[in-house]
Amino acid sequence: MVYNVISLLSKYAKEYGHAKIREAGVSDTEHTICAFLYFHSDAYQDMIADSLMLDKTTVAKAILCLEERGLIKRIQNPANRRKNILNITDAGKEKIADVVGIYDEWLKKIETCLSDEEKEQFHDCCLRLLEKAKEISGK
Repeated sequence: MVYNVISLLSKYAKEYGHAKIREAGVSDTEHTICAFLYFHSDAYQDMIADSLMLDKTTVAKAILCLEERGLIKRIQNPANRRKNILNITDAGKEKIADVVGIYDEWLKKIETCLSDEEKEQFHDCCLRLLEKAKEISGK
């Protein structure tokens, strides 16, 4: 039963974010990748896929689209020519600036029913659950 609650919360978050992300002119996957690059410079494609738990082919296609639109740039790594270093461009930052934290915004709105102490406990519990999930999956 608790899993259903978590699943529903995720669906409500996506419902909240989808329309605003679409208004920014990017897909959900593109938003996720741009948001990652917004906070992590000099990333690699496999790092993005692993960190975001996305399929490598999906990431490759999204990166190509984002690069074609000038939202990210790809530079060949001089130390390893088989790997490309990825960064978000200024145009990419501008494009997603209003939606980079859309899900954090949503979470703050729903957390208004919690006290400050409950929010802190909730965040702590979420982090501990995430660590356990990573441990179980071997990541």
